[in-house]
Amino acid sequence: MIMSDINRIALVTSGRADYGLLKPLWQKLQADALFAPTMIATGSHLVAEQGETISVLKADGIEPLLEVDMALQGDQPSQLAEASGQALARFGRLFEQHDFDLVVILGDRFEMLAVAMAAMLNRLPIAHLHGGEATFGLIDDAVRHSLTKMSALHFVSHDDYARRVIQMGEQPSRVFNVGAIGLDNIVELPLLSSTALQDETGVDWTISTVLMTYHPVTLNDASAAAQEMEVVLDAVIASGLQTVITMPNIDAGGEAMYQVIVAAQQAHPEQLHLVKSLGQLRYLSAMQHCAMVLGNSSSGIIEAASFQKPVVNIGERQLGRVTGANVLHVDCQTEAILQAIETALSDAFVCLLAGVKNPYGNGHTAEKIVGHLKTLSLQDRSALLKKGFHDCAEACS
Repeated sequence: MIMSDINRIALVTSGRADYGLLKPLWQKLQADALFAPTMIATGSHLVAEQGETISVLKADGIEPLLEVDMALQGDQPSQLAEASGQALARFGRLFEQHDFDLVVILGDRFEMLAVAMAAMLNRLPIAHLHGGEATFGLIDDAVRHSLTKMSALHFVSHDDYARRVIQMGEQPSRVFNVGAIGLDNIVELPLLSSTALQDETGVDWTISTVLMTYHPVTLNDASAAAQEMEVVLDAVIASGLQTVITMPNIDAGGEAMYQVIVAAQQAHPEQLHLVKSLGQLRYLSAMQHCAMVLGNSSSGIIEAASFQKPVVNIGERQLGRVTGANVLHVDCQTEAILQAIETALSDAFVCLLAGVKNPYGNGHTAEKIVGHLKTLSLQDRSALLKKGFHDCAEACS
């Protein structure tokens, strides 16, 4: 008989990207009488300049929904540090007030360090999604690996990442390769037709369109972010292709990038279209109907292969991740990007895409996670907190 004593589960989302990924898990937990999930929104969800996407969660009927305002006031390192301090204090109080059995966090956002520390101090076990991955150009690597060491359960997206988590000393019995949860939405969401998507965005998707997302490379000097965005936009503008651009993350340099995008869009209003937040349904629908994906977002690495779309991945931000044959890696140089765009849209490259398989699976990840959670039959949550250290002589030699 399947029995779980871990049923009061908190899922924490810090922005539009991880909410879209966590939503399939939320729906599966909500539908199962064994679990009582709560969603907690923080970070950019509560920032007007980022689209104040808390309204999306409310429109989706997410209930119960708690809010933790980090008081994000900008993207400078000192401002991010101050917001992290606010988050630690406020999550600490929230976890003290609510008797959760488990908190679920995803990925590598800096906000989650405060969440994880507050959970740890409250003796609250953590389940981490998408651990073991590598992004060589980002501070996110250090964040992700720190979250791994603070977490009790690990739901990873690839066998390579499972091995890395175990190599970090985590118990193999607590590491589960469930695939990438973002692929669940591709399987389950009724994606919009090009006509419906045009009604939603004002963009004609029957025209060859680039879907672009470019975030700051956080291990680089933040002052270089605007220059990088100018380089990328110069290539896009030179291509002549209609381009839909989504907002960069709240990271050091993100605001400067945004101002460059606004100026370019105003100078080329017919070619460039800025959308602050497409949301998961519109974003995946855009990926389905676009000609190619360009930038340095993880969605180009993980989700695009399921649509067999060509991807131009720029710079170091995603280097280290497993990628499909649909991805072209290129330095952040205008001529190199422009040449990669031409290659990605060439007949020869497009012909190769028909055989592309997504290395991150084919969806149903949330169902697998729930299945594993159901096997947790513990007298109390302290058993999860006692991790020990798994020595892996072969992997570490």
